[in-house]
Amino acid sequence: MKRKSIILLTIVGIIGLCIGIIFYVWNANQKEKEAANYALYAEYYNASDVLHLDMYTREYERTGNPHDIELTPTDLTYDLLQRWEAITEVIPMIDYPEEAIELEDWLNVYNTFASNRFDAEDASKEITKRGGE
Repeated sequence: MKRKSIILLTIVGIIGLCIGIIFYVWNANQKEKEAANYALYAEYYNASDVLHLDMYTREYERTGNPHDIELTPTDLTYDLLQRWEAITEVIPMIDYPEEAIELEDWLNVYNTFASNRFDAEDASKEITKRGGE
């Protein structure tokens, strides 16, 4: 009788430990997924802010999936893109993502814009330096 109780308690303990481990792993995955979704949402938000895009989140609010966010260009977006294209004609070291713009891949456009920031600043300093001479 005592031996059966010990075996039963051991089995219950092992099952409880397995359930605990499964819950821990599931919870860690959920947190990781939430962090990735938040980072993607932040990227959409930053892209909409920097590129003057309208950001529609109705579907995202329903599903919680940041890929359901829609970014739509505005007149300010097109003005920015025209200036950017004109600058790249004068300063070829700055990338202009023409294909991404045509495909309306606004996250790619935003990432290109952000990666050009330092080149644009360097070019601006060089132009300013040459203008002062």
